[in-house]
Amino acid sequence: MKNTLILIFTVLTLICCEQTQTASNARGGEILSGDNKGGDYEFGSMEAANLAVSFSDAFVNEDYSFLSEKNFTDKMYFYPEKGLERMEFDIPTAIDIIKGMHEPYDSIRRSIYDVIPVVPSWDKSLTVVMFPFTEKRYKNGEVETYRFFERHYIKDGKITGVRKWSQEE
Repeated sequence: MKNTLILIFTVLTLICCEQTQTASNARGGEILSGDNKGGDYEFGSMEAANLAVSFSDAFVNEDYSFLSEKNFTDKMYFYPEKGLERMEFDIPTAIDIIKGMHEPYDSIRRSIYDVIPVVPSWDKSLTVVMFPFTEKRYKNGEVETYRFFERHYIKDGKITGVRKWSQEE
């Protein structure tokens, strides 16, 4: 009888734990300004997070084949780390911009700290992937080190925009 009670208790515990794991994503955070003020977020998919990190890897490795219709929308936007002007362009222009960003350097390396994908309450087809990283730019034996924070905007599984902030180390 004692073994039966232990078995029933164990099964019930496992069932309760399983139900907790399959519950919907928790909502949190709050949008504090703009058109969507008062909205919140839920955690997004690692698929979206991996797409943003893969783009970061493609950038440092100068893998221009990654910039394709498979991974990007026809038109995308970029807010560079210096200045507040929004830039909009197509994929061929994005490739030219990235080539220009690499031109002054022998190589660029990044170390990403963590990655957080969130889905805003106002648009379920959008995932905002946020990640901070350190970037080292090498040129003629010299090294420039920066800390960056990027937000990648992924709409329907494709990157549509990037916002970037920096801090010199």
